[in-house]
Amino acid sequence: MTDVEETLRRALGSASQNAPRMPAGLPAQLEAGHRRRRRRNLAQAVLAAATVVVVAGGTAAVLRHGDMTAALPSTPLPTNPPRTGPTPRVWPLPEPVEKVYPEAVRKVPARGPGGTTLRPQAFIDDHTVLVTTWGGFERTDAVYAYDLRTRDLRKITDVPTPVGTVAFASDFTVGGGRVAWWTATKDRHVHVWTAPVSGGEATGVAAVEVEDGDGAGLDGLAVEADRIVFSLFSGGVFTVPAVGGEVREVAGGAGMHLLKWPWVGSPGGFSGGDGTRFTSITNVETGETSVAVTRPGEGPLICGTRVCAGDQDGGRKSFHRLRDGSQEKELPVNGLMPDGLARERFLIAPVRAEGAGQVVILYDVSTGTAADLGERTEQGGIQVPAVARGDDRLLAYQVDDDLYVIDLAKIG
Repeated sequence: MTDVEETLRRALGSASQNAPRMPAGLPAQLEAGHRRRRRRNLAQAVLAAATVVVVAGGTAAVLRHGDMTAALPSTPLPTNPPRTGPTPRVWPLPEPVEKVYPEAVRKVPARGPGGTTLRPQAFIDDHTVLVTTWGGFERTDAVYAYDLRTRDLRKITDVPTPVGTVAFASDFTVGGGRVAWWTATKDRHVHVWTAPVSGGEATGVAAVEVEDGDGAGLDGLAVEADRIVFSLFSGGVFTVPAVGGEVREVAGGAGMHLLKWPWVGSPGGFSGGDGTRFTSITNVETGETSVAVTRPGEGPLICGTRVCAGDQDGGRKSFHRLRDGSQEKELPVNGLMPDGLARERFLIAPVRAEGAGQVVILYDVSTGTAADLGERTEQGGIQVPAVARGDDRLLAYQVDDDLYVIDLAKIG
């Protein structure tokens, strides 16, 4: 178990290309356990990454590349301690998401030429999506541009997998006419890669050594103009020229994590603790700082640049509010997923609906509008789709043979 437990943490990082979705406190509990058993060998990393099963509070979750399959009971996600009080809310079944937000939803075949499964990663422009294909479990072998209007597929580049790789290509991010991603090798180096979106060979532009036991991976990646910005699981925000060159730590970025450039802060997504994220942030270009208001009795507080979301009363109540503590409103679900609100506005959550059982909704906290994402319980579990880690406007998931591609930026 020692090798597996250490590499499990690394597998979670790799599998979180779109961030595996579990109840907010669970990743922190896992992370704390892994940190107590640090400095393990990576020899079993690839094997351990193949399948991860987590059981907590009666909920089983199988983590896969970009989604979560959870064996959910007929009540909302359990918490620790168990909930007491009134019967959980049963929703009227919302309208399908393509009817609620027709301007934002595209439904296309889930497979490309030759039957290859397409995995959306980021928007290149308003009608073109960066997609990847796999050459094996979790191993991305190529990157393509997929036109949502014409359904044309154009190859951008092959994705190298060097000998010794233990974390396959993750967190594909687009900007400045380039795509960037990272991998990790068993010699405890994180490798940053890039290629032109117009097409061309993939190039490694940085190799950063990480501390033994602190996690060979990145928890933030962005392409900004002519440079790539990234942060390590263990902390530290760095830049490197997009064409390669010297890696430099960002002034004020020591021990910090990338939230949304130019904002950095702590704690990061893999920092341990109770799952709280980014309560303290700094704009490294202007020097502006913000410390989110916290109150006694609150559980994990998950913050963006403006809004925080969290739990109260042992998970019996969820809420969102501005970072300064004002305009607090209750959320219509109990127990947040660990990324909080997408674009600081949208909640993606499983709920019980009249006549449909467990469904997954997209809920706009600014308008109170809910939309049915079309996911249904299958073999005792339900997939909870996640917003892409490399692009906070992209929500993509598969239902039967259809791929739903939702541009959250187009929801007015």
